[in-house]
Amino acid sequence: MEPNTQAEQSTSSSPEQVISSPVTPTSEPIKSDIGEYKLFAILGYILPFLFFLPLLNESSKHNDFARFHANQQLILLILGVAVHFLIGNLLYMIFGYGVYMLTSFLNLGLLVLVIMGVINAAQEQKKELPFVGGFKILK
Repeated sequence: MEPNTQAEQSTSSSPEQVISSPVTPTSEPIKSDIGEYKLFAILGYILPFLFFLPLLNESSKHNDFARFHANQQLILLILGVAVHFLIGNLLYMIFGYGVYMLTSFLNLGLLVLVIMGVINAAQEQKKELPFVGGFKILK
């Protein structure tokens, strides 16, 4: 029985070698390039016709964060124009003053989407806006 116990001991006592690299914590935070485009993202939600600002600079043109928020802002701009001109004028001619209540609710919905976009941009997140965020115009 001794040879078996020695074989068992040799296999059980041999530690498995784990290769680990020493990890040293850094005291400096990792700087993200998102921070420099945050202002463009926030401004584009407040004034949607400025959605193209991040697309003018060569470095921001290729940044995912800047392109994502420029796309969201372009969608909100198109939606705002559609609400004001198409729905507001066309339906007003057909139905009269009752349409103003509908356009007021749609404008309130647009305002909520703008606020959500500003919050997402300020927190440096790439969250799609509800209902309209799934559309990709800028690729």
